[in-house]
Amino acid sequence: MRKSIPVEQHIDSYLPERIAIILVSSQHAGLVSKELSTRIDYLLEIASLHTRNELLGQPGLGRSSVQRVEKWMTFHGRRLRRNEESLDSVICRFGFRRAFIEEKAGSASPVSVISPEDRDKVLRGMRGEQMRRPERLASMFQRN
Repeated sequence: MRKSIPVEQHIDSYLPERIAIILVSSQHAGLVSKELSTRIDYLLEIASLHTRNELLGQPGLGRSSVQRVEKWMTFHGRRLRRNEESLDSVICRFGFRRAFIEEKAGSASPVSVISPEDRDKVLRGMRGEQMRRPERLASMFQRN
């Protein structure tokens, strides 16, 4: 018999495509990787580099979206960077998470934090936008 995951937990386990696009395009995403596919794999780490105020300053993210990010991160055992924390102190913890995942899962692949369908949509959409005009990506999310 299969156990089902409660709806609330399932909702919190994945990040919506719209928010994922904003995060992989954010100012701190470049600190993780230049490659879009790698950024998606490390979406949780990218999110953890941001403070709550930095996320609220992102075009397309309001209070409810930031709360959704916080719930998603809590579900995965992570949190946003505190105002008094430096970026490098957060980055230094990335290796510990990687070692823990490898030990626990027995593999080197990152934990999926975005649904496979949304991951594919983000990759297709972002590559298309990069080929057209990079500045359009930011303007896509200026609508609130």
